[in-house]
Amino acid sequence: MGIKSAAMRLKKDIWDYKTGIVLFALYYIIVHIVFHAFCPSVLLTGLPCAGCGMTRAVFFLVTGRFRRSWQLNPMALPVLLFLSYCLFTRYFLGEKVKGLKAGAAVLCVCMLAVYGYRMYTVFPDRPPYVYTAGNFLEKHVPFYRDILRKLLGI
Repeated sequence: MGIKSAAMRLKKDIWDYKTGIVLFALYYIIVHIVFHAFCPSVLLTGLPCAGCGMTRAVFFLVTGRFRRSWQLNPMALPVLLFLSYCLFTRYFLGEKVKGLKAGAAVLCVCMLAVYGYRMYTVFPDRPPYVYTAGNFLEKHVPFYRDILRKLLGI
């Protein structure tokens, strides 16, 4: 159960999921070049998603800036802990991750609850819970911005 076997499992998983990895990388590159953004929700609707700010929040968390991490996305710590558990179990212990589906489901429900609360309490005044103008619907659906103004007050 050493580093060598963990590296072999990782290499196998990368090979097994190469198509998905390549497609994700292409999506990432294309949307950053074309739209200067990543989140499909922001690109389509201009509204943040439940995961918006997660990458920055995890970065701030692992660099010791806990308050900033919490402000961006309070779910960064639970997500990071769950991912750490999954990676450790899969690659270092070489075992099947127990509770993967249940843990992912609980995280999703919690993320949606936090998202709903934060959209209600801080949208659209604090990043990443802000409206992004120039999105697809705003450009192509008449009165989209007017509808959002009435519904969300933006």
